[in-house]
Amino acid sequence: MRSLIVFAKEPQKGKVKTRLLDCLSRNDCLKLYKAFLRDTLDVARAVNCEKKIIAYEATCEPRYIKRIGKDFSFYKQEGENFGERLINAFKAARKEGSQKIVVIGADSPTILSEFIERGFNLLDDNDIILGPTRDRGFYLIGLKNSVPGLFKNIQWSTNYVLAGILKNSEFLGKKVAKLDEWYDVDDKDSLLYLSDVLKHDKNIRVARWTKKTLRYCSNSFWLV
Repeated sequence: MRSLIVFAKEPQKGKVKTRLLDCLSRNDCLKLYKAFLRDTLDVARAVNCEKKIIAYEATCEPRYIKRIGKDFSFYKQEGENFGERLINAFKAARKEGSQKIVVIGADSPTILSEFIERGFNLLDDNDIILGPTRDRGFYLIGLKNSVPGLFKNIQWSTNYVLAGILKNSEFLGKKVAKLDEWYDVDDKDSLLYLSDVLKHDKNIRVARWTKKTLRYCSNSFWLV
């Protein structure tokens, strides 16, 4: 069985996309995160796999997530840091019978379903699959089994995340395959990059919720 897990937060004003507050209002940050999440779930729906899960981080009941993701299963994230939450999500999916597990976040609204499908396929011959981002993190990670020590000493939210995981993978003797580089959106520069991409993308299905939201953000120059 193959499981796709989307890591997400229950949208709350002032608690999502906070690194964009230097260029967007709190209300716009909230709207944009909701759009990112809806676009990510649309991509996930196009992926051929047996189980699709939203692993949510919430300090309150995830009403919004459950409303827009009625066709997904739900799992509450557990752990003291991002690495622990990832490993625990992998363990939970494995316990339910999944042989291949891929995790994506909600910060890459233009991610292609083909990347996710390829990630599953590469797990046939590899232990770990990584989709690297432009800022040296990752937009996708895939495992067949939990790998103790994979996230040891990782400096989360820095430019050393990918390098740290690759170093740990080599130390543990795990075979790694990398997907094409993509990007996530968490600051002004990456938002400008996303806006430029969407301005030139003629496919109306790509990040349709994000396109709509950017047009009505307080700084209307994002999409013209």
